[in-house]
Amino acid sequence: MDWLRGLSPPLRLSVYFAGAILAFFVAVGVGAAAAVVAGWQSGRVATGPGESSTLTGSKLETTSSAKASEDAATEQYGDPESTDDTAYEASFVHRATEENSRGDYTYISDPSIDGDENAIVLVSNQKNAGGASYKHNIGVWYTPVAHKWAIFNQDLPAVPAGATFEVRVPQASTAFVHHADLLNTAGNYTYLDNRLTNGKPDAVVSVTQNWNPGGSGGVYNDHPVGIGYDAELEKWEIYNEDGSAMPEGAAFNVTVSAGANEPLR
Repeated sequence: MDWLRGLSPPLRLSVYFAGAILAFFVAVGVGAAAAVVAGWQSGRVATGPGESSTLTGSKLETTSSAKASEDAATEQYGDPESTDDTAYEASFVHRATEENSRGDYTYISDPSIDGDENAIVLVSNQKNAGGASYKHNIGVWYTPVAHKWAIFNQDLPAVPAGATFEVRVPQASTAFVHHADLLNTAGNYTYLDNRLTNGKPDAVVSVTQNWNPGGSGGVYNDHPVGIGYDAELEKWEIYNEDGSAMPEGAAFNVTVSAGANEPLR
């Protein structure tokens, strides 16, 4: 630095200016190089407009591809070619065990009805362990705590382990819930009023008692029920076979299929 002090002031100032300019160009050159490198690296993970990305290893995954992979992992039920959820139906045999039963009821489970208090479920062909006929009038009810449907005994004794029941989840388009009220009930009868059944004596109608449609309320009807067609009224009817009065508020899951001589519309 002694030689710099020995220079004249104008010459010394020129050296200072030259050093400053050199330092500036060195800094600009390094920054430009860094920008080029950073731009190359960021270009590897760039996504299209509106998309976010997550880089895992060398795999680029956008939100749209993540959703697609999630959809692919979701199990589908019913006709895989159909987009109509009402076309789904299921039929299976349920066996009561100590694990799936609680006192007078036993839980049933199917992907289409679990967590759905508005589902329509029918049960029949009930038997005790060993094949003996089942001695209780049954129904179904939705258990809000477990978020599942259950089969129960109308007279409330415990469901014995080993009892079996045939369960059917019909197509939504062929089923409905019927409520007995003052306008449609007389004595031990309650009359259906639905486009699926009105004026269709050849229809095949199946019913199951539903204690709490929609997950609320609850009316017991501890009586065997039958179904028939009133030709004069052109309506189907549900009735207590032992002649007992039909209680107001009793509810029934109903499913309908076409008879041999009439298509179902």
